[in-house]
Amino acid sequence: MKEPISGLSLFSHNMCKDGIEMARDVLIIGSGMAGLTAYNMLTKAGLSCLMLEKARGVGGRMSHRRHDLGGYDHGTSFFKVTSPIFKKFLQTYVDQGILDLDGGVAVAKPAGNNLARAMAPKEADFLAQKQVASITEDAGRLQLKDTDGVTYEGTKLLITCPMPQAKTLLHNHWDQSWPDAGQVSYRPVVTIMATMVARGDELGLAKLMGAGNSTNLWEADKPGRQEGHRLVVHFDEDATMPWLQTDLKELAGIMSRRLADAGNQVLDLQAHRWLYAHTKTAMDGGMVAHR
Repeated sequence: MKEPISGLSLFSHNMCKDGIEMARDVLIIGSGMAGLTAYNMLTKAGLSCLMLEKARGVGGRMSHRRHDLGGYDHGTSFFKVTSPIFKKFLQTYVDQGILDLDGGVAVAKPAGNNLARAMAPKEADFLAQKQVASITEDAGRLQLKDTDGVTYEGTKLLITCPMPQAKTLLHNHWDQSWPDAGQVSYRPVVTIMATMVARGDELGLAKLMGAGNSTNLWEADKPGRQEGHRLVVHFDEDATMPWLQTDLKELAGIMSRRLADAGNQVLDLQAHRWLYAHTKTAMDGGMVAHR
């Protein structure tokens, strides 16, 4: 299994003159499962790639928050597998003990981001905590400039982040002829991570927090997890909307008090907000291409 990639800096041996990073065949923005899958397929085909990610490491929604009490899979901790081709692709990770695949449901272990970490690019092909500020074109090559002023050059660009972010990044390069691209919409999700002294009724705990028709998961119920009473609650859309602008620490305090006021002993409680958790309105097709 590959070592986790996190917080890498730009290596000087990849830097060309004028502060431009060595040109690649493909520049990839985003290190979620779409970006990671593309990277593995493209490099297997012999193309040179560079992946830029604004977060500290790979994974996107396949995220895990580490904690002394055992940690939380606060993103997508499992997914359904229906395609035989996809199942065959995942079998390598099942054989390596990174993935549990039972009854058509895949769960990474011992944490929700382990599959993403196993698919991570090699060090020279990945840059974490790099926010792309602009995209330009010069002499047939695409150039990305980050917020630190460093330029990255490539022949092709693959953007795997949510559509609103992609449209902002592309700016003048956004092609108005792309069918229905501007109509893509997303459902936000508030996620609460709580460690309890004792395991209780997850539906009752979610109801106390006003989570609506939520998805509730005890971490210890998943394969390869550390013991403990760690609950992850994903609010539904209606329950999420009132908290979209609330400071996350303030939100965690409110939810902790709601549980404590009902007699529950809480050891830890944290909040996270996913603005683009699920697609509500999709395009007719998996991706859009320009030229």
